[in-house]
Parts: sequence; structure tokens; C-alpha cells
Amino acid sequence: MTTSFGNDILPMFRPGDIACMTPKGVRLGDADWICDPAANDDFADHANARRVFAALSSGFMPPGHRWSQDALDVYASWMGDGFQP
Repeated sequence: MTTSFGNDILPMFRPGDIACMTPKGVRLGDADWICDPAANDDFADHANARRVFAALSSGFMPPGHRWSQDALDVYASWMGDGFQP
């Protein structure tokens, strides 16, 4: 089964996570932003999604609530499935 942002990833972000990160330019609730295939200096493609994954994996984000390995695995599956909205 293919994972998607709307069905599998977005529900894992708490409303407070979205509200906290949006003013910092990290639009966790915006599928167009997180599924954007564009690169940046750190990532060759899908830089927004990959940067979020790096922050989640390191425990930097979301504040006060480290994601479980199962949740990280779902996010990794979503990336592997092609960043489906």
C-alpha cells in the first residue's frame, strides 16, 4: 500500500507542531510545500521533505515530542513511495 502525505504523514503532526513551525517557514500542514520536488544546497531533490525528516530523525523536531521509530519508518516509506500528496 502506498503511503501519502495527507493520509499517513499529516495526521502524525500535532496542531501545535504545525503552528510552531509555520512562522519559521516550515509548512508542515501544506502538502504542496512538503511534496515539492525542488532541491536545495543540502538535498538533491524533495529538499523540504528531506529536511523535515532529518529534523524528525535527530529529535530536533517537533519540540517536546520525539517521534517513535515506527512513525519515522512511515515517513521513510512515504519518501520511498515517491512523496505522494
